[in-house]
Amino acid sequence: MPARFPRSARRLARSVARGAAKIPWLERVAGAAYARYFNAADGAQVRLFRGIYPDFATAAREIPSNRLAGYDNAESAQRVIGEWLTIYPYDYPIMFWLEKLLPECRLLLDWGGNVGLKYFAYRKYLTYPAGMRWSVCEVPAVAEAGRVVAEREGARDLSFTTTFEDLPLADILLAAGALHFIDDPFGIMREAAALPKHLLLCKVPVYDRPTAVTLQNMGTSICTYRLYNRDEFVANVEALGYRLVDEWRTPDGSSCIIPFYPEHAIEAYSGFYFERTA
Repeated sequence: MPARFPRSARRLARSVARGAAKIPWLERVAGAAYARYFNAADGAQVRLFRGIYPDFATAAREIPSNRLAGYDNAESAQRVIGEWLTIYPYDYPIMFWLEKLLPECRLLLDWGGNVGLKYFAYRKYLTYPAGMRWSVCEVPAVAEAGRVVAEREGARDLSFTTTFEDLPLADILLAAGALHFIDDPFGIMREAAALPKHLLLCKVPVYDRPTAVTLQNMGTSICTYRLYNRDEFVANVEALGYRLVDEWRTPDGSSCIIPFYPEHAIEAYSGFYFERTA
């Protein structure tokens, strides 16, 4: 399957999954064949999902020992490095709010910001205040790749960290397509000494079903991947002392289609802007 499914392919995948589910032996055979395909697939265009699991630990046990897991490896760190100047349609709501918030920002913490992809892409359209620091919090392999890029591009206001030491100091927390890879992002935020006034969250896989976990094969490695119940997700953020200001859907961004689990399909991810009130 290609990296992004055309609508006709998504309909076909759901139809096949529903049909197999009605015939137990066919579902077992098809499921085993798909598992082999999923585990072996690699390459830049791979974007596959498999299974529904109750938690990250259970899902992680299904990752084959001969495959890399997660982003903390050289292959995954370089996976999207060529996208560092690209603006996608789902970026525009984030840029809309950043234009309003950046003038008062001293530190922006970019959680899961890869090699500073959004820093480089957005600076073509936004004015970064003098003295503002853009800090990317990433796994070690990605952070090291990011430092190389920042030095090459002379981006002195871009820095990288592998800890959350900057979280209490940040004015804005940006997470563009990262939270679903993290086992307990709300726990990390609850433990912080202070929290940013503004949260800008993009490409969040939310739906109206109970929160669940799946596996994503992204070509270079296989990752655990959370699908959030929308109301539970918002409630968790609000419990940290935030109010929801804005919400949008990104139909031209990511989607999640899991063969044999059509009820867990998410065809458009969501974005959110929260402001801290407590």
